[in-house]
Amino acid sequence: MRGINGRSKRQFLQLFTNVKRSTAYYGLSPYARSLLFELIDRYKGCNNGMIGLGVREAAYELGCCNGTVSNAMRELDDAGLARPTKVGAWRGKRATEWRLMWLRCDKTGDLPVSAWDQRRPFSEFTTQDTKVHGVGHREVVSSLHRTHRAKNSINESGLSSPDSTHVDIYQGVRGSDGGTASITDGPPKITRKSTRKNFSSSSHA
Repeated sequence: MRGINGRSKRQFLQLFTNVKRSTAYYGLSPYARSLLFELIDRYKGCNNGMIGLGVREAAYELGCCNGTVSNAMRELDDAGLARPTKVGAWRGKRATEWRLMWLRCDKTGDLPVSAWDQRRPFSEFTTQDTKVHGVGHREVVSSLHRTHRAKNSINESGLSSPDSTHVDIYQGVRGSDGGTASITDGPPKITRKSTRKNFSSSSHA
């Protein structure tokens, strides 16, 4: 493509802003979006409705299997962004011909689709999300004035009784006598009374 004064001009892919920000484009999968740009890449300015792109070629361009390409083509058709005008034939080695719906059809002369439902901008989404979090924060702050008891395994009445020995994870082991010992303490030592006779005292008797 030549520009002014014979200087070369870079080629580019064109996608209108109202189409890119539409709900139809937003609902596409990543493979369907990539396939749409492959169709735009093959548009030469005068072949809309005759853009040739088959399943095998699209699978090569996207680096995926034929089944994934078939699903992506169905997504474009359902979204109304691109429609096939002529189904290809594998035996005749003829690729499917496509039309980009936001452009005038060069094959039939049909007018472009200019009305596209717009999705909500990210700025409005974040503003509303901040308001929702603010209301929730105020509800949490107001609930702090209420007296409540924290629930844990120690406070549950069904887990232990006053007469039984239980382990307190904060203070240690507490028995029925009210004594407290550390959890890391070893087993209690048993003190036995010596039955050995004191021969030194008996010899003086």
